[in-house]
Formats: sequence, structure tokens, C-alpha cells
Amino acid sequence: MKGYIYVYDQRSAYLKKLFLENGVEIVDSIEDEADFYFVKDQKLSRKNVFSLASLNQNKHFRHLNNMLTTIGTYLMVSQKQNVHSILILGYGDLGKQLANLLKKQYDVTICNRNYKDYDQIIQNYKHVNLENLKGTYDLIINTIPCVVINYQCVSYQKIIDLAQTLDLQNYQSIRNVPERSFPYEAALLMYHTIQEVMHHV
Repeated sequence: MKGYIYVYDQRSAYLKKLFLENGVEIVDSIEDEADFYFVKDQKLSRKNVFSLASLNQNKHFRHLNNMLTTIGTYLMVSQKQNVHSILILGYGDLGKQLANLLKKQYDVTICNRNYKDYDQIIQNYKHVNLENLKGTYDLIINTIPCVVINYQCVSYQKIIDLAQTLDLQNYQSIRNVPERSFPYEAALLMYHTIQEVMHHV
């Protein structure tokens, strides 16, 4: 099997190394013939083109990648002093994993866009509505992309945003936590997901 891997960060460098170590020939140019292509955001009209965005369409990959994000975020939060109350914006897979891990040490409140998981949330956490966002928190962690969030009625010491990039005080946008904290493990997930797809081609 031949592949092309565009190396643009430490994670993709590890991905290339994993394929080479497992006997896959890696071609030098995106123009070369290959069985699969891993790209950053290039558009290719070929079969078996993978990117981080396309891999995230795989539910199993997304869940495990969210697990790395959760652990990396937890390690960041645990290093901060005077954090007792945390507001998590969003209750998708990533929000659920974060809440489950953080609730053991922190007072966690969940804010989500709908009432889909409301009964489950109120059994384990406090809850606020996104449209009526208010309260006082030591830390806010946002996992909701592509939604305008009004922070004006919320008192906070720090915001960690895993899904957006805004211009706010005491605000930190941290994207691609797996690449920052666990590049090898993230590459391993990518490797196994690509291999699984290619074995079924």
C-alpha cells in the first residue's frame, strides 16, 4: 500500500512515522499515485482522501479524540488555583466527558442549547439555559461551535474556549488539545481509523 501524508504539525509527523514503521510506502508528492492521501485542507478529486475534518465524521474516532481533549483540558484546569465552580457550555459528547471527569473535584454547572438531556443533567449537575446565561463561576469551558454566546450577564475569572475564538478579557481559545497534549496518541487514533477504512476499500 502507498500513501501520501501532508505533515503540518507534530501529530501528522507521527502519523507518517507510524505508517512507515508498519511497512506502508509514503510518496513524496501529492501529485504521485497513492492508495490514500492525508491532507490538511487541500481539495483533491481522488479516492480515499482523509483529513482531520473527515476523520471527525467517524463517531468512534470523534469519541476517542474527545477523550484526549477531555484529559488534556482536565490537566490544564487542575493546574489553576482557586477554581471551585465550573460552567460547561454544551452537552454533546465532549461536554459529557468533561463534566463526568470534572464533577469529582469541582462544582459543575451545565449549559446547553436544548432540553434533550435535561433530565440526565439535573440528576448530576446544576443547569442553566443558554438563552438566559447568568451566574458566577470561577471557570467557563465552551464546547459549542458556531453559536453566538452572550457572556455579558456572567461573572467569571477565566474562559477556556475549545470551540471558538473570540476577543474577550480573561479568555483563552485552545484548539486541537490532542495535538498540544497528546500528539502521538492522537496520531495513533488517526492511523487506526485510516487503516480500518482502507481495509474495507
